[in-house]
Amino acid sequence: MKTIRKIAMGTAAALCLSLAAGCSSSTPFMGNTREAVLEEGDVFAVISIMDYGDITVKLFPTAAPMAVTRFITLAENNYYDGRSIHRVVKDQLLQGGSLTGNGFDGEVADQEYFDVETSQYMRHYYGALCMASNAKGNYCQFYIVNNKTKVDIDEVADKVKADLNNAEISAGLLESDKEYYSEYVKNLENMPDEVKERYSHVGGIYDLDGTDTVFGQVVDGWDVLEALNEVETVAGNVTDDRSDIFSKPLDEIVIEKIVVIHITPAETTTTAKTRPSKTTPAESSAPPSTGDNIIIDDGETTTATEATTAESDTAEPEESEETGQDNPEG
Repeated sequence: MKTIRKIAMGTAAALCLSLAAGCSSSTPFMGNTREAVLEEGDVFAVISIMDYGDITVKLFPTAAPMAVTRFITLAENNYYDGRSIHRVVKDQLLQGGSLTGNGFDGEVADQEYFDVETSQYMRHYYGALCMASNAKGNYCQFYIVNNKTKVDIDEVADKVKADLNNAEISAGLLESDKEYYSEYVKNLENMPDEVKERYSHVGGIYDLDGTDTVFGQVVDGWDVLEALNEVETVAGNVTDDRSDIFSKPLDEIVIEKIVVIHITPAETTTTAKTRPSKTTPAESSAPPSTGDNIIIDDGETTTATEATTAESDTAEPEESEETGQDNPEG
């Protein structure tokens, strides 16, 4: 409990600095296309990785209400406690939260999944928090983009166009391939300028935009991301093994806890934290239904606040039909 309190106090102190710098909840919604900062009314999570440290992520319920609701529900009921980060693709992403610790999540009815939520203002920039989906949708696994290679989207589009216009290269492509790459170029060219600019400054995995739900953005703990990016990996994750990519950490990486914190105007001077449920992972392997979030201030006084309003079904994810794993491209 003392550790959680220190996390909350430190984050609240950082919040006061951001608010003093002129942050305002009246700022037009730009998702993670602009630099993510903590503001009044925000909800964020502190992901504690055993032996590595904490990663703080701002959540975006406006853009991805179902994903944020599911993530909060799981975190507050201790589902993630003791789960592993089972997949680290160097300079791409890290992924965790599966039931079995290897990307598989057992048998799940179709209705237990929820749909991918996309927004032009939520992109796969460096530090983006995303839901890992399979053929049926989203469930409980998440990944964080760990690619900070800056990219010029217009240059990428121009190169693909040049290849398509190259007679020798084009002759070796099927008509379906030509259609695919033509549509790919069109999507890149139509990307909003603010998105192109952001990728050119912070990097990310632009190819995943529109395929998975981006529902959060790292605001602190970049050193932890750097350390995790450098872990030694071996074979052991089915889909990556097929592509000759070693992505299973040699030494287990454990999620110690995820604490969700809701910011209210009063918390600019009074620290608050979320009281986790007493349910242990062993007692509840499947996520419970969404309930009220209980906010506790430093004096241990409790007040109830409403959770994110979006509803979503809950169950353990089924193995995907093709790979058996929730597995965004690395």
